[in-house]
Amino acid sequence: MHDRKRFLTTAGIILSACLLAPPALAEDWTAVTGKESLTELVAGVTATIEIRAGVMATGRYLADGTGTIEAWGETFHRTWRVEGDDRICYSSDTDTNCYTFEQNLDEPDHYRVHNVSTGETYNFTLEGDEERLATGPGSEEGGLASPSAAEIAEQLSNPNTSMGTMNLNLDYIRFDGDLPGAGSQSATRVLFQPSLPYPLNETTNVFMRPAIPLIIDQDVPAGVGQYDNKSFELGDIAFDLGLGKTLPGGVVVIGGVVGTLPTATDDALGLDQWLLGPEFAVALVRPWGVAGLLLTHQWDIAGEDAYDTSITGGQYFYTINLQDGWQINSNPTFSYNHEARNSDNKLSFPLGIGVSRTVILGGRPWKFGMQYWHYLESPDDFGPDYQVRFSIAPVVALPW
Repeated sequence: MHDRKRFLTTAGIILSACLLAPPALAEDWTAVTGKESLTELVAGVTATIEIRAGVMATGRYLADGTGTIEAWGETFHRTWRVEGDDRICYSSDTDTNCYTFEQNLDEPDHYRVHNVSTGETYNFTLEGDEERLATGPGSEEGGLASPSAAEIAEQLSNPNTSMGTMNLNLDYIRFDGDLPGAGSQSATRVLFQPSLPYPLNETTNVFMRPAIPLIIDQDVPAGVGQYDNKSFELGDIAFDLGLGKTLPGGVVVIGGVVGTLPTATDDALGLDQWLLGPEFAVALVRPWGVAGLLLTHQWDIAGEDAYDTSITGGQYFYTINLQDGWQINSNPTFSYNHEARNSDNKLSFPLGIGVSRTVILGGRPWKFGMQYWHYLESPDDFGPDYQVRFSIAPVVALPW
């Protein structure tokens, strides 16, 4: 009985001590408030963050309310302002995010930031009088040093962006035409088209963009009412090498060369010729989005000489920026074959509509999209009727 009382008394003392004693590891934070204090905290500082292993981003904020973020080889422009008595709001062309700040009383160089809309919190540490190191991964809403998904989506739509991407397109094409059975034929293709810009200065980039087509399954005419099915073949690899320049007012011009290599593993899927020619593009980049036109022309310069090739091609493209990385966009390709024997088989021209969203997964931006192209003009004998494209484009850090 005495042992039981002694045990209960001892347990009560221990429990009381645990409840009454202050936590040994507790941190004491105080809110940073007041326009002067918040301005002093942000104005004239540099914030850096590791948004992904080995990938750094840097945000610089000036006292005049402007700022920039450098990440993934691109510069994102922002403005900032103190709002009310307790928060700072950062704005891009597409969105605004507001944050409150707290200072650690035990370690005055340590701060934490709260996103007012999402509740997301991350820390940063003061390093000297002018530099602050932000800690925490890149996120959908961005932060002091990291761009948001909406900011990245806006830059990815710029044809003169310095961001590198690994674009993977999956296309389903349904055919139609005057040939018997044409309307029952289709094709499924994968097009791998990385974009590898090399910045020369803040407004000028050199681009290298190979386009590697893999034919998963495709029907090709093999006679009147007859079709051969081609599976898992390589098509002709195309490429372009261009110089892009952003002019005042958001006008982008690109000039360069475009070519096609005779790499098709089946003669029915390629031209068996080397093609080469010029390309030119012009685009208007605005906060609401982008609109532009790309034109190319290729002639055969070597290879099969039983026929001539002269093809004018290109694409028109547009993007309308929405919120949270969402966009309405499309970039349909068209062509005009000057050497087609029948004038009704020369032109292919689609109308396109699509939607995409850019998200940040594990600190890396990914752009996912879907488009539908309906062909207003197509070769009368045998040509595309409509096309559905699914696209995936991860952003990559380039080695230069």
